[in-house]
Amino acid sequence: MEREAVRIDVTLPFKAEKISPEEAENKVARVIGDIPFFSYIPLKDTLDEGLNSWLKLMNAKLDYLINILTREKEGFNDLPLQKINLSETGLRFVSKFPFELGDIVEIKTVIDIYQPIGFYLYGEVVRCEKKENFYETAVKFINLPKDIREKLSYFILHKERELIRELRSE
Repeated sequence: MEREAVRIDVTLPFKAEKISPEEAENKVARVIGDIPFFSYIPLKDTLDEGLNSWLKLMNAKLDYLINILTREKEGFNDLPLQKINLSETGLRFVSKFPFELGDIVEIKTVIDIYQPIGFYLYGEVVRCEKKENFYETAVKFINLPKDIREKLSYFILHKERELIRELRSE
């Protein structure tokens, strides 16, 4: 069977929990701690270049602090690191406990795109196989808006480029 999306092994802060189908009904993948929209509103420059630079630096620092505080409030800073296999359509991970086919899981992870960003992702379990002392679980994303799929694609592409550069430099 040929895959339709590029996959990459990566270690990220990660947690997956089963949720009820009723809970999942109204859940849509979302981002926590991304740069707010108002950061992109262009500000009129003053005549003082030094003041312009200082104001832009202050704005960037405030965005950074708001991002950190928002992720912390949502519990993203305490997630354990875990190796996963990620694509824009789903992911594979190992767990200590089995999932049933069709289970809906809520995934919390932090992906560093241009800054660390928290993601709530939702998926349906499409495979869960018992291995030695763990379960290998594959999840297909559901309720994934296009902009979040594009962020995942960008991250995967960026990581692939890093791997290629490392291989070339050896």
